[in-house]
Amino acid sequence: MPFAEHFMIQGTFTVPSTFDATHPFSVNVNCGFLPTKVELIDETQFGTSSANQNIQTVNWNYLQPTRTKVQWMTNGATTLNNSLVTTNGISLYDGTQSVLLGSAIAGTTIVRGTGVFTTAAHGLQIGDTIQITNNVVMKQLGGNIFTVATVPSATTFTVFNGAPGFFADAGFTADETGFTLRKVIVGPLFYPQRGLIVAATKAAGIVLSIAPNHGLTVGQQVRIRVPASFGMTQANNLQGVITAVSNSTTVSTITIGSINSTAFSTFVWPAATAVPLQFAYIVPVGSGPFPVTTPPFWSDDTLLDATANQQFQGFTVGTGIFAVGAAGTVGVQAGDIFTWTAWRADV
Repeated sequence: MPFAEHFMIQGTFTVPSTFDATHPFSVNVNCGFLPTKVELIDETQFGTSSANQNIQTVNWNYLQPTRTKVQWMTNGATTLNNSLVTTNGISLYDGTQSVLLGSAIAGTTIVRGTGVFTTAAHGLQIGDTIQITNNVVMKQLGGNIFTVATVPSATTFTVFNGAPGFFADAGFTADETGFTLRKVIVGPLFYPQRGLIVAATKAAGIVLSIAPNHGLTVGQQVRIRVPASFGMTQANNLQGVITAVSNSTTVSTITIGSINSTAFSTFVWPAATAVPLQFAYIVPVGSGPFPVTTPPFWSDDTLLDATANQQFQGFTVGTGIFAVGAAGTVGVQAGDIFTWTAWRADV
């Protein structure tokens, strides 16, 4: 007879300091399997009473996948109360389903120069990956993927390198008047993924601004693809080893010290009239030379770091759980530490 809950794994995560009413939070948890039961405990708030109504425990199981059960402490009291979250609660995350997009969100404007996006209520958080399609004016953006950099409100946000960044390029002649936004729930299967080049410097060591957040590291090799419509054709098909990276909250860049772009043509975004077009990309091709032991022993494996499957299986804790705890609202606080336990039943 099989044992129930044969697989079990535990871990922790922390509600980020940026979390508030206009900066929602969700988290993907890697279990290594698709759980049939999940339990969360807010270790920071457990057993405490305050002016807020704070979540104590959260439970989910596959028999009722749309019902996440929440226990919370009444503000200023010591009694536990129960409620259900039926939207954006706990759900399964299956990274083998590459790529999976969220529901469509209507976009109204993208301001040329500042790069501020305005949409219907989006529920995005800093660091989310999004795809933009169906652009009316800025057709150059259609189909591309970006990383959310700032979230000023529930209906506005900016993307990496977009404030002002490349939205100030001459190719963008007017504000956007309509587009469709989708959150990338499950990303590409393999790391490193190719990245859209949104800007490039003319310097002794070329600096490329990438969307979305590239996640690359020093020592990895990339090949540059720059179609003629983006201007800097001298960089097309050049290959080099990354010598520096930057992954701040608003910009994601790589530096390739061996490529001197000082005399190259200027990198520009083409006008919307150039659509359909090919985009400028960096394509990871492996790792650069690195010491296997003490020099002079070196290795150059051209496939290393180009074929790593980084996807996983687990569960997502959605924004329906992480509301801001207040006297009239059940939720959590920035900085709360959660422990989680996930089980996988045999049957």
